[in-house]
Amino acid sequence: MNIRQDFARIAVILVEPIYGGNVGAIARIMHNFCFSDLRIVGKVPEKNDFYLAMHSEEILENVNTYSTLEEAINGLDRVIAFSRRLGKNKPVDFTPGQMAKYVHSLPDSKIGLVFGRETYGLTDSEAELCPLRCHFMANPSFPSLNLAQAVALALWEIYSLPWEEKQKGEKYYNSASGKELDEIRNYILEVMRQCGFFQRRETINWDAFLAKMLAQLNPDKNMLYRLRQMFNRFNVLVTGKGLGYELPNSSSEKKENKKNSELNNSCSNASRPCNPDT
Repeated sequence: MNIRQDFARIAVILVEPIYGGNVGAIARIMHNFCFSDLRIVGKVPEKNDFYLAMHSEEILENVNTYSTLEEAINGLDRVIAFSRRLGKNKPVDFTPGQMAKYVHSLPDSKIGLVFGRETYGLTDSEAELCPLRCHFMANPSFPSLNLAQAVALALWEIYSLPWEEKQKGEKYYNSASGKELDEIRNYILEVMRQCGFFQRRETINWDAFLAKMLAQLNPDKNMLYRLRQMFNRFNVLVTGKGLGYELPNSSSEKKENKKNSELNNSCSNASRPCNPDT
């Protein structure tokens, strides 16, 4: 059995919650199921009903707040939004059970679970920041769940999966990191640009499409290599020259790499240990 219960890597992200009772209940739920990283976009509600976080005050004391959702998800490898809404432009990627299996298939990745406002959920621009969506099946005439209840259902699915899979012996592979997905997405977009793919007025957000596709595909490192190989060959066939397997570094990245290289050289040549962080 290759499922590790390291839930510190999973962040519960609440976007502008308005009821302190929900936040307090969520802190207790997180404690129940061994989660600890609570992030809030906006302010922590001021209403003093955090008594619902009984024996879980430490989670509230360590909550991290952010001005925007984009800031809250920075550095995460995968982001999953939870929504009751269905529609042509709001496709669903996971049921709660499928979401839990996906999370456990990424034992070394940092994952964000995003929950919208109690009043109107996520804005369209916020939803676009979340390549993956999970939908809770409920009464069609009354599908909206309480925020704390939605978080409880999601965390229970993740927490309980190892017990359900105990007899199956399912194994998961080491998937690509969020940074690696960003790099292959930018690589593909650059090939598309050089091949003249984009029209003057594009009606499709190809960047968002690729981000969603790659997150659903959940590729391993070998698959990323094959994707680079494939798109590099496309570039050769269309433009007559290869793009290479890596995009050129930006000037800032080059300066940083040069700085790190000089620092490493000085460390190796020094007669005493050298700590780059000091």
